[in-house]
Amino acid sequence: MGDPVEIGRNLNRIHKPRVHWGLLITTLLFSGIGIIGMFSVSRAAIRPEFNSPLHAMVGSAHIHFIIPGLLIMLIMMLLDYRKLRSLSWPFYICTIAGMILVNLCPRSVNGSHRWLTLPIGSAIDVVGWSLYLLPASILGIWLSNLSLYRGRIIVRWRDLLLIGIPMFLYVRSYAIPELLIFLAVILILYIWLTGKWGLPIALGLVGVVIGGAAIWRSEYLSMRVISTLNPERFADGAGYMMIQMREALATAGWRGHGFGVLLPDLPLLYSDMLLPYLIYCFGWSVGLLLAAVMLGFLLQAIKAWKSVRDPYGRALLAGLSLTIILQLLYGLAKLSGYLILVNLPVPFISYGGSHLLIEYAALGIILSVFRRKDMIPGLNGHREAEM
Repeated sequence: MGDPVEIGRNLNRIHKPRVHWGLLITTLLFSGIGIIGMFSVSRAAIRPEFNSPLHAMVGSAHIHFIIPGLLIMLIMMLLDYRKLRSLSWPFYICTIAGMILVNLCPRSVNGSHRWLTLPIGSAIDVVGWSLYLLPASILGIWLSNLSLYRGRIIVRWRDLLLIGIPMFLYVRSYAIPELLIFLAVILILYIWLTGKWGLPIALGLVGVVIGGAAIWRSEYLSMRVISTLNPERFADGAGYMMIQMREALATAGWRGHGFGVLLPDLPLLYSDMLLPYLIYCFGWSVGLLLAAVMLGFLLQAIKAWKSVRDPYGRALLAGLSLTIILQLLYGLAKLSGYLILVNLPVPFISYGGSHLLIEYAALGIILSVFRRKDMIPGLNGHREAEM
């Protein structure tokens, strides 16, 4: 039978909680890149030629956002992610209620209704948070029906409403980038879980048509699309930012222009234009580094997903990882200079407390799933090998 003490020690080693260092390290690299970029903006802002007190504060403010984000990530990693499953309906209802509330608010940013001001003086980007809360809650609702795994599920009104209501609210908020990301994530997960293509294709087409109509109705969004195709024609308006970004990237070279360099012609250096500014400062090599870190995050997420046996854990990890990865890919693809410029933050890098908090929380849940992968047995009969 062997030594019971040795057997117990071996079992403890096999089933002990684990940390996915690959995901954690790549995330910290993203955070480090963002910190360097913010302090470079702050350094440029104190120059006499620029002299912007607001921009001079973004470096220290960014640190103040990251610290609570890391604490939230640690807390979520240590918590048992399975407890979230019973909260799926409350999370879904609260998220939808928040989206309805911001739609009723008369204030908007670039035509988009998304911010909910709290009594404590801070604000939450409800639309941005919904990209993580909605897939997580919908997955929990879907997985409460075990027949979902066996491909016997019939398209029901509940499934249409679960996806259709957020679609309607995204369009009402003119949050078209978020609509497309939500549809991509939730429909990929639906196909993966059910093996059915009919509903995803239909909803995808409806989403594209409705999103296109919303863009056409919004002067801000329609001008962004048109100016991307021909920015020189709108050089004094919607095409200005695209032209300046292309020039900044073209003149960066391999070594860049240095830390804290001025780039007054390119606005929003700390948010939408942070990646182009980083390349302008440190060269094309930083662009290659960003691509390598993003690829590393993608590969580590796939590796983590393959190692998890719990069906709910696998679905949750896939949904949250997809949401992060799609935004990272957009941020990288935007550097081509031929993609529509939209207000979509680069996870873990761009400035802003609201999106950083939800991103670190999502990563904490991903790490929680991986941490318990050897402590929770896979459920028999749920097509583990295929999922």
